[in-house]
Amino acid sequence: MATTPKLVLLGTAGGPLPSPARSGISSVVVVDGRTYVVDCGGGATRQLRRARLLGGLHRVLLTHLHSDHTCDFFNLFLLGWPIIQWNPPVHVFGPGPAGGADALPPDDAGRPVATHNPANPTPGLVELTEAQFQAHAYDINIRMREAGRHDLRPLLVTHELALPTGVGAWGPDRVAPDMDPFVVEEDDGVRITATLVAHAPVFPAFAYRFDTPAGSAVFSGDTAPCLNLVRLARGAGTLVHEVFDDTPVDGDNGEMSEDEAWEARRRHHHMVTSHTPLSAVGRVAAEAGVRRLVLTHFIPGDDVLPDEHWVKGVTGFDGEVVVGADLMELSL
Repeated sequence: MATTPKLVLLGTAGGPLPSPARSGISSVVVVDGRTYVVDCGGGATRQLRRARLLGGLHRVLLTHLHSDHTCDFFNLFLLGWPIIQWNPPVHVFGPGPAGGADALPPDDAGRPVATHNPANPTPGLVELTEAQFQAHAYDINIRMREAGRHDLRPLLVTHELALPTGVGAWGPDRVAPDMDPFVVEEDDGVRITATLVAHAPVFPAFAYRFDTPAGSAVFSGDTAPCLNLVRLARGAGTLVHEVFDDTPVDGDNGEMSEDEAWEARRRHHHMVTSHTPLSAVGRVAAEAGVRRLVLTHFIPGDDVLPDEHWVKGVTGFDGEVVVGADLMELSL
């Protein structure tokens, strides 16, 4: 029996450090019992089980390859294997390789850092997945023999998204030039489109839009305010957008070490250049003309700030504002 499409927020914390109060960033669109997962932050597999949605796993879409968006990706299959082995193959869409060492941000002067896996320092989705299969080969081989599991590999089919010809994008600087959205997949009443967003130095980083007969939802991924995202979200019913709190706070109390101060400066630079502040997210939603703005990927993500703080901080938007919470369900 067909069911009403819905949006489920599995996890709403931003950043790689696990939150004591929220699961890692992950969202779901459910259409006719088919589960479409967008990003797989820490705890996504458990949250899918809690929401009773793992059995319908149909598609996985990764916005970018930062660890807080991918760390539970392979777990969907490795740990969810007893259930999803009865599913048709699950197709996974996400970024390809960033472009080698030239796509990495340069070292700060006087602070050289090591390059891990220098022969292939910026692998994409296909190589990431293959490395996971190799790393877990012992477990997979045992369980196929001892527990009689179906072969895991055919259940996971990866697709690296190819950019339209002529976009002219590259990392670490030109990550989101103006472009039109492109189609990722379209079938059975669900149309998925994508665009590049401004999450430098990460490349490629995508936002996704789902159009269904019941309504539409857009997922920003991680991005600074970005014209490409506005274009993708134009007229959508719901925009699920990352946010960080930019309320002014007292500065350094003078007790940080030189290394701590350097890290704090780098962290601040990343936030203001690659993420969207609370003071600006409402204007993004208004420019896109969406009906509802759902805040997620909270930074800070440990619930020290009440919902009222986030709602009051959204300015320039007259639509509905929803402060996301883990396992929150919303209609499209």
